[in-house]
Amino acid sequence: MKILHVYRHEPADFTKKLVEIVSEGRETESFNLYEDNPDYDKLVDMILEADQTICWW
Repeated sequence: MKILHVYRHEPADFTKKLVEIVSEGRETESFNLYEDNPDYDKLVDMILEADQTICWW
């Protein structure tokens, strides 16, 4: 199972720990919305390729 983690803000330590727990034993990718000029076309492709997408607000 492939999980995509989408971050609105840079993740805090607590969020990083939750991501680690949720992602255990699974393939993961991440996408950072907080960086300058995010590539939304790439994000859509990544969402379609992932089995599960988790957005961290």
